[in-house]
Amino acid sequence: MLLAGLMHEFAVLALVAHGVTLLVPRLPRPMPRAWAVTVAAVVTGVVQRVPRSAAQAEQVAWIAVPVRLPS
Repeated sequence: MLLAGLMHEFAVLALVAHGVTLLVPRLPRPMPRAWAVTVAAVVTGVVQRVPRSAAQAEQVAWIAVPVRLPS
């Protein structure tokens, strides 16, 4: 999950889906706790990447319209 989050920030949204699947069946207490520790590690790793991602967005901000190739 950390690797997916580092590749693209929106991949972290998969954590929400995993969290719902843990909460619905009401698993024993250690399972959600371990999941929460994992989530904290993943979110920490991805949050550190967000400023670099914003800088990369500025590199293509000059493109005004999509380029259409003649067919």
